[in-house]
Amino acid sequence: MYQIKVREVMTADVITFSPKTTFREIQLCLKKHRFSGTPIVDDDQTLMGMVSIDDIITAFDAGHIDDPVGPYMTTDLVTVPQNHSAIAASNLFNKHRYGRLPVVEGSSSNKLVGIVTFGDILSHLLVIINSIAERVEEEERLMARDMEQQRGSLHFELAPDKFDVAGVASTMIKKRLKACGIPSALVRRVAVICYEAEMNVILHSLGGYIVADIYDDRVLVRVTDEGPGIPDLERAMEKGYTTANEKIRALGFGAGMGLANIKECSDEFSIRSSMDTGTELESVVYLPKSDENAETQEGATA
Repeated sequence: MYQIKVREVMTADVITFSPKTTFREIQLCLKKHRFSGTPIVDDDQTLMGMVSIDDIITAFDAGHIDDPVGPYMTTDLVTVPQNHSAIAASNLFNKHRYGRLPVVEGSSSNKLVGIVTFGDILSHLLVIINSIAERVEEEERLMARDMEQQRGSLHFELAPDKFDVAGVASTMIKKRLKACGIPSALVRRVAVICYEAEMNVILHSLGGYIVADIYDDRVLVRVTDEGPGIPDLERAMEKGYTTANEKIRALGFGAGMGLANIKECSDEFSIRSSMDTGTELESVVYLPKSDENAETQEGATA
């Protein structure tokens, strides 16, 4: 919503009228095209006002349906610049309860470039959501194939700000652990470790990777990022301490619990960080012996 611009969702081919057009002419056009309102502009496409169905009904009642709309049109308008985000436009819809908003060239320009409705925004969002869902499914399919090829070691590249696939790596590792018959309590611990580490790389670094090595007696999770490093590791390990910026907080992340949660879920934990080379983290969760594991699974099945 924050990344989508109004110009991407608006209708640019807008039917407009001049202030000299009569209410009756506009009424016939709105009826034909099933609009509920239209912009009034001058010869340079500068927005001067709006005329709605309510204005036309009032003109009928008052007996000036054949008069030019100029003296009667609504001139106290709420507009949205084309380079503003879709979330800004949706906030205006929620605040003013309008059916449509005129889109202008810029904050300092009143030149009309389009019309946007709340339906336009929703339709565009649905297309994007479907696209993201398809991409995530493809990522999972490819990861599942890779997992079959590398049974003992799972490797995932992590890119900064890739929120649309955030959590995919930790989910695939969790699925693999379940397939190996690892007890659910241990799977949960490893899943928390992987998710928190994955999100830290996506939110705070320039990219990196996460590797989960599954052995008979332990799961080793190794995470490496390309920097910048952590300036104060001791403080970073404190619960609630965070360096998250406003953007990250607005997205609902940055509570300052990531590293603390990883350490708490680990049987062994180590972290190294350099402002020059980035951060390396290792976490170990020990697994029960094979016979203990089998008994746990049999008990769960029973």
